[in-house]
Amino acid sequence: MADSDYDFDDEGSEDEYVGPRSGTSSTRAQSTAGSKRRKVEVAVKEAPRRKAWETEYSRTVEKTIQPAHDGTLGQSVQEREEERKRKRLRKDTKPFQRGIIRHVVLVLDLSEAMNEKDMRPNRYVTMINYTQDYIRDFFEQNPISQMSVLGMHDGVCIRVSELSGNPADHSDPIPHPEPRHKGSHCRIRQLAESGSGRHTPDSQGMRPRPDTQIVIRTNAGDESEYTIATDQEMLKELLLATTTPPVIRQSASATTAAPPQSSESAAALMMMGFPSRVVEDQLTMCACHGNLTMGGYTCSRCSAKVCSLPITCPSCELTLLLSTHLARSYHHLFPLRNWATVSWSRAREKGSQQCVGCLTTFSSPPRAGTEPETDGQVNGANSHEEDTEEQKASESGRYECRACDSHFCIDCDMFAHMVLHNCPGCLGRLETGAYRRSFSTTIAMAAFERLIRFQTDGGKTVYGNLTKETSTREIEGSSVDVLDGDVKSGFRTTGEKARVGKLLSPLPTTNIILCVGLNYRRHAEECNLQIPENPAIFMKPSDALAGPLDEIPIHKDCQSMLDYEGELTVVIGKDCKNVSASNFQDYVLGYTVGNDVSARNYQLPASVSGGQFGYAKSFDKFAPIGPCIASTKVIPDPQKLQYWTKVNGEKRQETGTDDMIYTIGEIIEHLSRGTTLRAGTAILTGTPSGVGFFMEPKGFLKDGDEVEIYVQGIGSIINKMKFE
Repeated sequence: MADSDYDFDDEGSEDEYVGPRSGTSSTRAQSTAGSKRRKVEVAVKEAPRRKAWETEYSRTVEKTIQPAHDGTLGQSVQEREEERKRKRLRKDTKPFQRGIIRHVVLVLDLSEAMNEKDMRPNRYVTMINYTQDYIRDFFEQNPISQMSVLGMHDGVCIRVSELSGNPADHSDPIPHPEPRHKGSHCRIRQLAESGSGRHTPDSQGMRPRPDTQIVIRTNAGDESEYTIATDQEMLKELLLATTTPPVIRQSASATTAAPPQSSESAAALMMMGFPSRVVEDQLTMCACHGNLTMGGYTCSRCSAKVCSLPITCPSCELTLLLSTHLARSYHHLFPLRNWATVSWSRAREKGSQQCVGCLTTFSSPPRAGTEPETDGQVNGANSHEEDTEEQKASESGRYECRACDSHFCIDCDMFAHMVLHNCPGCLGRLETGAYRRSFSTTIAMAAFERLIRFQTDGGKTVYGNLTKETSTREIEGSSVDVLDGDVKSGFRTTGEKARVGKLLSPLPTTNIILCVGLNYRRHAEECNLQIPENPAIFMKPSDALAGPLDEIPIHKDCQSMLDYEGELTVVIGKDCKNVSASNFQDYVLGYTVGNDVSARNYQLPASVSGGQFGYAKSFDKFAPIGPCIASTKVIPDPQKLQYWTKVNGEKRQETGTDDMIYTIGEIIEHLSRGTTLRAGTAILTGTPSGVGFFMEPKGFLKDGDEVEIYVQGIGSIINKMKFE
């Protein structure tokens, strides 16, 4: 069985924890109020490349921690501790680069040397405790992998557990007897003493030193990932660091020898099967262990019985697992990117005072120009810090998510990357951001692209879905998919089709129609009016609604100064209150076209209307809308639309929604402030320049005039004025 479902070019960073690769390290520490930043100076002599176990972790390195002026070492020690924690983080977080199927053999030393007390209470007890932690952590990180545990003493190998994907098979039988005598350990030490430090496998006439032999024989010749623990804490870090699946890379020979499209460079595919659970009345033998068991799982390919999962079928070698095992590996395929360290200047820019995760208070940034040079300290998510960069401590004690720009402390950095595998800041925004919908709105949004309401040839009123922008008059007579539901409960596809007989208003009724006045800059200029500090709001009653092809009845008292106003119209998809402009789309069902028909003789001058717009615009059918409600999938950004208004084919208005004074989000935020907006509420967002009242001569509508208003991506409404 292959080691992973994917193979990749040699572009990832080293994955195992083997200490820093560079000769020097730059450190960052969190500063406290009233104290200056102390520096940690690391002096390492330039030398030829050493083995991993010959780095600074295997011996005493000249590291001088300079005390502060007050004689304390607290800040420098904290800086070193943060760097130590950051080293546990994976250095390569590019997606699809980790092997999620592994076979691991854990070899335990049971020789007498394990009785030494350089680790508390001794090496053996420490090893057993860490081994149990390792097994638990390994299967948490590698749910579809397998492990076997062996013990070694006196040159004899003891099989502690068989190769299995069940963690209980390995943690329960770990041996607890005292370690054996020191024979094998002594022999290895004697061989090590006889070897030369400069001998390599390539040296002619010389045998490689024993530690190099161990590396070659256990790691397929790779000497880069072999590290010796020098203390108890380092042993734990080295052991648990290997639980994370390693980066999978192609060998150099395969890369150079094979053409780009060859099988060597292609992704290796892993065949998996999801077995069936069986419950038996009598004992039968399993194919994996040869034991008599009651029940188990049957292979989906050869029907062989196995007793536990995940496992490789011993008969046909198919990998058998549950879907839950596979789902738990998502964070290896899509790992959380490493967070960037934050400089003091970035901290001042963002103004972060608390950790987003645990609400720990951050230190206040020093005044600009007083902080020391940062030697390459990055400025947050926009700095494009490489994932492969050595993980360092942040001078400000802050770590920034590259996606949501949230700031976290070092402990939340560790927890998010090693346990949660998600960013709390990103998850928090999903609950209220533009990428998250409530259940009802999700159903409504997913079920249609352009929602229409119509009567069938049989006279039944139903909803339908238009899959593309269609000329309004051509909608009638066409066949569309029928939808079930309504605005409040959401829409569902029925699988049926129906012919459109009469096209109706997409909303059957609404509690109220909200309108915005004076919301286009050029319209404010033609009116010679000052731009208001807040949107000008007025209302229309529900009976003002009309369909996209309806005739508009005009009362005799409204005929002298009848005007048009083409407007982009928003339809609310669910009840909401106190909506933020940043997440307004969570509550939008879609967008349609509207005409704010106006009797100017009841609006202007102010002595007639009292400065109020509502009455002049609230007569029956003075708010035709349609022909459809285009979903937010069709119109993801309402501020990038073009639309126009024609009267009897003559273009009167033409604009882009980027001329709006208040955006759609700002309008909804204003209207929902302390006020509940009900699902189905229509909001007319203002008209551009070109209305009839400000034309010379006046361009008022007459009996029989046809007004057509078109909005990009939605379609047009075509309404004839019918004077009573």
